[in-house]
Amino acid sequence: MKKCSDCNVEMLENCTIDAQHTFDLGVDGESEIYVHIPTNEKASFFGFKYDKEIEKEVKVRVCPKCGKVEMYIDINKE
Repeated sequence: MKKCSDCNVEMLENCTIDAQHTFDLGVDGESEIYVHIPTNEKASFFGFKYDKEIEKEVKVRVCPKCGKVEMYIDINKE
């Protein structure tokens, strides 16, 4: 667990971010935020070449005392 840099309290992890959209995404109307990390590798799909990326969902941690919010990704999780 990471401690808040402002008040030294353990932050709540694995929180998510929701946003209101003018249109619905997915079955439950929620969207998720992802980070795309380049791997410097190339791949091909039906003859189209593209850069391979690692996709990670953005997580959020929140300090229960001061309300500070930090975004992070779990870099080791597949």
